[in-house]
Amino acid sequence: SLEKRLCDMHERYSTGDEKGMITYEDYIYFEDNGCICRYKPNTGEDSLEVLLTAEDLGLGDYEIQKIRVSPKQKFMAVTLKGYEREESTCVVVKLDNGPQVTHCIENVFSCEWATDRMLLHTSQVNVQCRQVFATDFSDANGAAQLVYTENDPRFFVDLYCTRDKRFITINSNSKSTSEVRLIDNRCPFEPPVLVQKRIAGVIYYIEHSNGCLYMLRRHGEAAEYKILKAAVSSGMKHWEPVYEVQEKTKLVDMEMLKDHCLLFLKNHNQLSLEVIGLPSGAVLQSIKLPTWACALELDHQAEYGAGTVGFSLSSPVHPPVHFEYSLRKKQLSVDTSHSSDGIHQFHTLRLEAKSKDGTSVPLTLLYKDSGKQMRQRPLLIHVYGAYGMDLNMSFKVEKRMLVEEGWLLAYCHVRGGGELGCNWHSEGVLDKKLNGLEDLGSCISHLHGLGYSQPHYSAVEAASAGGVLAGALCNSAPRLFRAVVLEAPFLDVLNTMMNVSLPLTIEEQEEWGNPLSDEKYHRYIKSYCPYQNITPQNYPCVLITAYENDQRVPIQGLLGYITRLRKAARDYCHESGTLESRIPHIYLDVHPGGSHCDSLSWEESLRKVATHLAFLHMELKLDIPRGCKGSTQ
Repeated sequence: SLEKRLCDMHERYSTGDEKGMITYEDYIYFEDNGCICRYKPNTGEDSLEVLLTAEDLGLGDYEIQKIRVSPKQKFMAVTLKGYEREESTCVVVKLDNGPQVTHCIENVFSCEWATDRMLLHTSQVNVQCRQVFATDFSDANGAAQLVYTENDPRFFVDLYCTRDKRFITINSNSKSTSEVRLIDNRCPFEPPVLVQKRIAGVIYYIEHSNGCLYMLRRHGEAAEYKILKAAVSSGMKHWEPVYEVQEKTKLVDMEMLKDHCLLFLKNHNQLSLEVIGLPSGAVLQSIKLPTWACALELDHQAEYGAGTVGFSLSSPVHPPVHFEYSLRKKQLSVDTSHSSDGIHQFHTLRLEAKSKDGTSVPLTLLYKDSGKQMRQRPLLIHVYGAYGMDLNMSFKVEKRMLVEEGWLLAYCHVRGGGELGCNWHSEGVLDKKLNGLEDLGSCISHLHGLGYSQPHYSAVEAASAGGVLAGALCNSAPRLFRAVVLEAPFLDVLNTMMNVSLPLTIEEQEEWGNPLSDEKYHRYIKSYCPYQNITPQNYPCVLITAYENDQRVPIQGLLGYITRLRKAARDYCHESGTLESRIPHIYLDVHPGGSHCDSLSWEESLRKVATHLAFLHMELKLDIPRGCKGSTQ
């Protein structure tokens, strides 16, 4: 079966590494098969301790989100997320004199230790997070005290501990504006100190090193990020420039160490590493990363004074390869245990399509050489284009499996996403959303024009907010592709944005606009909203995966979309005299439980992916590889 083949592929590409490894002084903490353990590297297995097991919790199926260890390793806090809800449970374990679970705190999004016994944690309700509490475990009652409340419903609050452990930052972020408060871990009972009052359009984050605060900041839709610094002793009044990200460059990630800052950048979809010295900001080294690399993941935080930084590179078809950068040697090295076999058997092409307004839109094409002509090969197109977020291009075994079968994979980096920096997002937001739609259509037409597949063998895949562009293209250019797979898709934009009783509507107004208060946005959203623009025509076949407990994309909206789409497809059939057997298949696959994308257990996730693959093979009229059968629901 397809499930069996996917399972075999997972085993084939499993790294076997422990997940969530954190080095803390003389211990390494890690997750292993749902348990949390620690050991001392110098003494090996003899020092191995199991700190938390599934039996200790009795919570059913869950995944471990974060592990936080108190400064003197007296306590450990672990956030656990079940598959049927977005809110996590924070489990506190006392570590000295044998591990013992002492507290469970419900509805936690993030948590950080201020002292060895004082834990700060946020409260998440209905996918909103607007309060911070502190629990002092030296107090026998362990009662939570309110530290901060965010009153603006557009803002979401989370916590971060600076790399040197000096401060905890309380971050209030909307889609376009932020505000940070500091708690000094040396005097955690003092009220939080405001760094810079929120200014519309200004987003910033705070780090600390050697007595200096470093602010990662951008101001305005078109601006890229800058790094500024201010001495703590100056009262945070005078900020000096340190570094500026270049135009059309994406800041992918950043690692702050004692005397250096490592910046991972993306320019023209090519990843690179830039090392700057602190506090000067001088660029010490720039390194281009391998051309096949599409995704980057930093190792769990290295020690603040560490001399090396580790990270993994991958692509949809290349499993993660581990790299280390040595600050002392100024050298990048690849894990010697990794085999380079297969790295170059796949082609990674960086292409550009001209959109309707002449803008060049990047796209990435992945494929493997085959005896079959390019025009006869199936093509799976991916799109997102919202919130300034990049398309997910990390390794997926199902993508590798498709390419090994001869498929072409295309990733369209349309406006509204973040692949070309902050300005790329601003060109596809609010009253510029149609830019992303035009970009997507142009990318697909460009691929077909170059001889890569054809509409009959093409399919589109999108998830969550990516469903807006994929669903809109089904209405505006249904003949560009034959099938579409949508996971928890956002399809009824207008009605959702007019319903302020939904938990995210007000927060989302900075991305989509407010159709209640502004007639301009009402008309504009209605012009592209997938649900509003369904009309009798020859639609592609559709498979929608939905989740029963999804608070972000309620199932009622998807049921309405499916009903309207099926009626439009039938009406077209009757009006055009088309045989009923030619009516496109339109499926809704509802998963009981599950909260949003990637919220299923291992077995359910495997079945979901197998269903997607079986649907694609069936609708593109492809033979399922020998020995592999699947079903659509």
